Amino acid sequence: MHAVFIEVNADGSLIDQAREMLPKTAVPRAQEAGAKGGYWLSPRGGRGVAVVLFDSEAEAQKMADQMKPGDPAGTVPGVTFKTVEVREVLASY
Repeated sequence: MHAVFIEVNADGSLIDQAREMLPKTAVPRAQEAGAKGGYWLSPRGGRGVAVVLFDSEAEAQKMADQMKPGDPAGTVPGVTFKTVEVREVLASY
C-alpha cells in the first residue's frame, strides 16, 4: 500500500470553505483515481495536511503527478500545494 502525502498552504480562516468543498471536489477526485481511503486534516499554522491511500505505488504516483507545489489546491481561493510525496505505508490498522 502507498499513500500520497500532501501539505497545503492554507489559512485557518478558510476552514468553513474547505469543510464544504473537500467532500465535493477532493474526495470524489481521489475516489476516481482509485484511492482506498483518505484523510484531510484541518489547517494549523497555515499548513493543511492530507493522506490519500492507494493499493499500488503506480496509482499513488499517478495522482501525485497531477499536483505541483505552488499550484492552486482545489477551488478554495488562497490554498496552494506545498508538498506532494508518494510514500510506502509501513503499517496500518
